[in-house]
Amino acid sequence: MKPEQSNAARFWTAPDDWRSPKRCRAHLRAEKFIFPLRVEHCVPPANMDTSDFVSINRASLVARILLSASFTACVALAALGAGNGQFESLGIPVRKGGLMGCLVGPDGKGGEALYFNFNQTGAPLFLVQVNPNTGVTRQFAAPQGPGAWAFTVGPDEKIYLGTWSGALILRFDPRQPDKGIQVVGKPAASEDYLWQFDVSKDGKLYACTYPNAKLVRCDPATGQMEDLGRMHPTEMYARSLAIGSNGKIYVGIGTEKGDLVVFDPATGRHRSILPDGLKGAQGWSTVGVSRRSDGQIYAEFGPNVMRLDDETAHIVQTAPVRVPLRLRDGREVVAFGRGTFSLKDPRSGEVTERKFEYQGAGDMLFVLGNGPNGAVYGSTAMPLEVFRFNPRSRQSEHLGSMPGGEVYSMLEHERKLYLCYYGGAVMNLYDPAKPFWKFGAAPDCNPISFGGVGDGHLRPRAMIRGPGGVIYIGSEPPYGQLGGAMGVWDPQQNKTIENYRHLVANQSIVSLTYEPRSGLIFGGSGNYGGGGTRPSEKEAKFFAFDPQRKQKTFEAALVPGVSKYPATVSAQGQVFTTVGNKLLLFDPQSMKLAQTIALPGGQVDISLAEYRSGKLVGLTTKGVYVFDVAQRKIIHTAEAPVPVSCGFALAENAVYFGSKAELWRYCLP
Repeated sequence: MKPEQSNAARFWTAPDDWRSPKRCRAHLRAEKFIFPLRVEHCVPPANMDTSDFVSINRASLVARILLSASFTACVALAALGAGNGQFESLGIPVRKGGLMGCLVGPDGKGGEALYFNFNQTGAPLFLVQVNPNTGVTRQFAAPQGPGAWAFTVGPDEKIYLGTWSGALILRFDPRQPDKGIQVVGKPAASEDYLWQFDVSKDGKLYACTYPNAKLVRCDPATGQMEDLGRMHPTEMYARSLAIGSNGKIYVGIGTEKGDLVVFDPATGRHRSILPDGLKGAQGWSTVGVSRRSDGQIYAEFGPNVMRLDDETAHIVQTAPVRVPLRLRDGREVVAFGRGTFSLKDPRSGEVTERKFEYQGAGDMLFVLGNGPNGAVYGSTAMPLEVFRFNPRSRQSEHLGSMPGGEVYSMLEHERKLYLCYYGGAVMNLYDPAKPFWKFGAAPDCNPISFGGVGDGHLRPRAMIRGPGGVIYIGSEPPYGQLGGAMGVWDPQQNKTIENYRHLVANQSIVSLTYEPRSGLIFGGSGNYGGGGTRPSEKEAKFFAFDPQRKQKTFEAALVPGVSKYPATVSAQGQVFTTVGNKLLLFDPQSMKLAQTIALPGGQVDISLAEYRSGKLVGLTTKGVYVFDVAQRKIIHTAEAPVPVSCGFALAENAVYFGSKAELWRYCLP
């Protein structure tokens, strides 16, 4: 479905100081013009001849030189941000959307449709209704919510979605498609995620939540919503649920202390039914519950499978398969993806694959980095898509996907690019000299995947080149665990050769740098652990590690009470790290904090590097700063016209960053 476009032209009066590109751009944005725009009608300022005009429409920008070269240059600079000291939008690199689920539901006309649920960042989530026989689609945008995990057909034959970043219940009525997706409400004020839905025999919709592991209920007939309270006194994730034939609700809990809970709607009470022998089991973080093809509810916890009979969990060897997606005529949805689905005929066994079209508004940029041949590389999050931007040609190229959530760190090495993604801190190597993208572990793949870095690595936030050509990787730990790790990766063997779990006790490793004069690796921790945990340490630490002695040689809280050191770099024999809105100069000789410098905003993760000799460039959430190492002061700042959400690459005299789904750069003076 194509997005609607307005044909109505909007008139714009240029500011009096129209020769200033910055003022023109600021004025255009203040008037809420969305680039690219089509130039058609422009009311000139009082100090300009009326014959000099351009036109503006919301859909596209086409500069037409009429009489005044000066004014045309103003518009061009405003739209493009060209020149030193200017911010420039480079567009939205990826518009794939993240597929959260597929279900079979009513089409509103007596038939059936497939519904595909997509998340995105450039606009709220959207739902795609697909005719299973033809692949013809209709697309519906939600008014709120970036994405939805919870997704089901309600007892009223309407489609329900439960969002993250708000924990809203949304509803789509196939019989009234012109109303689109509507907000039903927020069932629990304290919650941020709705994970899963299930429908009870009396027509109530139940959902499980994060971050307080609650159960909530909604009556689709009346719209009444109820917060039924916590299902566990300390855990944060009520991650899955299923309703049994007895009407009781079974909830899977995690991620620190996995538990299995049953809730009885008749009494309003809940209790744990996890067998005693499984309680407190190490290495298993979350219980999962689901309905299987025999109609029974089963639970899984680590390698253990349980059949749930009323309020007793019986350990069994195996569970039946999950309930397949089936159409009324028996055809089974055996595969689906972004733009494709496959149906299997139960009589002939024939599988038919069909494609469908949809249009995304833009996926969230999560990390940027420098790559081979001066290119800037980036990764989106959920879905994980990799793209490349060529600063010289100004061309952006969407390369392909990988199966993780998002790339957390990347590093150029011998004209190739290492990319390490969540979950599992999986290391991959991409060779841009090969003209194809084929992810896999086989030798003919590109990128080629080598598997996880090792114990304690889930979110590999920091990756640097260390002494001897090896690579150091710092990570946050898995869900439900404290204590991340620092791994040492050998590019010659493409495997981890050393790994240091709990290098900083109970903390994550979030930034690293190698300082060659001292021969030490310096880094910063985050005092938090994996998802679902609470910090056990009151503050993050700054540390030094000796690669020769293979041990930590220094650790201290340079600033009391901070939660992390998000960016660290070495330059001119000195080490710089960050906390909040402060840049810290650390002397590696005396091992003492030498200076604290105020930053113009909060430091962005892994977004600080040396630019030219003796200059550091960094990103805050508000913009760009340049620090002179010799003068020990910030010599330049620039406030971005958009929020800075991720970084970071330095290429062709510019710093690159992401703002939600959009790629930006700032041309350094």
